[in-house]
Amino acid sequence: MTEDNDEKRPRSHILQTSNTIPHASELVKHELKQVKEALEEKTRQLDHSLSILRATIESTADGILVTDEHDNVLRFNERYLEMWQIHPAIIDTGQHRHLLKFCCKHLADPRQFLDKLEEIYATWPPESYDLLELADGRVFERFSRIQHIEERSSGRIWSFRDITARKHAEEALRESTERLRFMAEAMPQKIFTARADGTLDYFNQQWKDYTGLAPEQMAGWEWTKLIHPEDMDESIGRWHHSLNTGEPFRMECRFRRADGDYRWHLIQTQARRDARGNILMWVGSNTDIDPIKRADEEKKQLLENERIARSEAERANQLKDEFLATLSHELRTPLNAILGWSQLILQGTMGKEDIQRGLETIERNARAQNKLIEDLLEMSSIISGKVRLDVQRLDLAGIAEAAIESIAPAAEAKGIRIRRTIDPAAGWVSGDNNRLQQVIWNLLSNAVKFTPKGGTVEVIVERVASHLHIIVRDSGMGIKPEFLAYVFDRFRQADSTLTRNHGGLGLGLAIVKQLVGLHGGTVRAESDGEDKGSAFIVSLPLAPISERKDQRPAASTQIAFENGHITLPGVKVLVIDDEQDARELIKEVLTLFQADVITAATAAAGLEMLKNQRPDVIVSDIGMPEKDGYQFIREVRNLPATDGGKTPAIALSAFAHSDDRTRAITAGYQMHLSKPVESHELVAAIENLTGWVQKPSVQGA
Repeated sequence: MTEDNDEKRPRSHILQTSNTIPHASELVKHELKQVKEALEEKTRQLDHSLSILRATIESTADGILVTDEHDNVLRFNERYLEMWQIHPAIIDTGQHRHLLKFCCKHLADPRQFLDKLEEIYATWPPESYDLLELADGRVFERFSRIQHIEERSSGRIWSFRDITARKHAEEALRESTERLRFMAEAMPQKIFTARADGTLDYFNQQWKDYTGLAPEQMAGWEWTKLIHPEDMDESIGRWHHSLNTGEPFRMECRFRRADGDYRWHLIQTQARRDARGNILMWVGSNTDIDPIKRADEEKKQLLENERIARSEAERANQLKDEFLATLSHELRTPLNAILGWSQLILQGTMGKEDIQRGLETIERNARAQNKLIEDLLEMSSIISGKVRLDVQRLDLAGIAEAAIESIAPAAEAKGIRIRRTIDPAAGWVSGDNNRLQQVIWNLLSNAVKFTPKGGTVEVIVERVASHLHIIVRDSGMGIKPEFLAYVFDRFRQADSTLTRNHGGLGLGLAIVKQLVGLHGGTVRAESDGEDKGSAFIVSLPLAPISERKDQRPAASTQIAFENGHITLPGVKVLVIDDEQDARELIKEVLTLFQADVITAATAAAGLEMLKNQRPDVIVSDIGMPEKDGYQFIREVRNLPATDGGKTPAIALSAFAHSDDRTRAITAGYQMHLSKPVESHELVAAIENLTGWVQKPSVQGA
């Protein structure tokens, strides 16, 4: 049984093996089929990849050449052939160096091209880059890189790109940049550029010339040190604002020049942006506008001066109107008294005492009116510079005493007490006696005028350092603080209303200021306000030591009729005046002094009387119709002595300026008297002239 089993086992194995072989064959066939299909798929994929690679190489704008490490050409694209103008049949030779002779004929420098290629093959760098300039002006960019397969070098790929257009664009850009830079350097403005953050990085030559600094000394934010300190904060603040907002920057400020002088400039900047609006840089200019700015300032100043002048003119016009109204009032007031009392006296119904009172009133008002006119003429002479000072070395204490004595009656009439604190040893001044006495008298008169009854006026003369001070202080109505600055102005009065309590033209203090100024001194007013009194302080320089001699102030010359009782017996006087009242008045006055008076109404009539009656003295008016007093006296002086050509003459005129006096003397008069004239002054003048005429006969005796 066992043996039978052993015999059956080999037979079964053989049968099983015979059945397995066909099955294995089928399996092998199947696997081979799968491998073949996989290989075919891989081949198709590889062909597809190669097709994509080939299409990619052909579609690129660059010329592509692939070589192995032995210089054999493996692949190239059509663009490469086009760029180098190589026929496809030539490149099939397979040698890279063989192609070079075709490339060299297009190059501007073939030797350099070949040397570079030998260097690449000799050193075999991972990458290479160079520029190839062709003879026709084109420029190629050549780039090569080693190819690796499974980390092994399998050759090199060469790419050639035509960058002629780019080079031309770069050249055009460079030329444009140079042109712009040249323009920036040639422009009269100072040009600069800054980065997006505001840091300045370029300055043109004008900047360098103006500042005297090198560009690196102004780069960044150093340029801000050139801005005027007064403009610094605003300039930097507005520049930061433009940097933050992108808004254009525009401002006028002052920049320091190389010599340290600051000049006005107009700064303007604009932002340059990219396509998305981002700021790339800032471009700016500084334009010198100093002449324009100064012209504008001058124009503004002129306009301001014009405004001030217009305001002053309006104020002057207002003052003129006020002055004319005041002048009319001040002149008409005494005229009213004169006319009223004259009419009452002429009626012949008044008693002797009333007539005397009326005559005194007429005289007082006439003198007041005369004082107003004298003040006007005095102010006119001072303003026109026609005042002449008879400068002497004077004792100011004595002048003050004389002025006090002259004002004392007016003070006593109001019950005003005058206190004096006068230092007799205070010192001496150089000045005009009459003018200084006029200064003190005006101040005292002003103090008495504005001090109520029972008040006090104090006069102080003292030495303060190198000056003498005259202080006139009163307990009167005082001065408003806002009026103190104008108290010495002409025609200005603290109260110019119709209801004012005090008259006058407002010239007294103005005359004081002008006369004190002519003596090299100063005057000022002080007051604590209304009803608190006021003080006027005159300061005059002491006389130099070299001038200190024993001199006394010249006493004013006035003929004392009480002692002299001057008369003119036997003196024939020719009076010429076109105004009958004036002519008759002078005749009456001179007749009272025993003179023989003849009169004429015109210059022509007077000339005939002179020839026929041979007077001793001529008294002639100046302003007359047909022929004035100047023409008359010239004709007189042209006459021979036998016809009266040497007769002394007095000009009696209402023209009372100093130049009128000079003109009269120059024309031929011996003396000039202003209307209205005091009777004793006229008589004394005639007496002096007749004495002058009689001198030769006295000496001859």
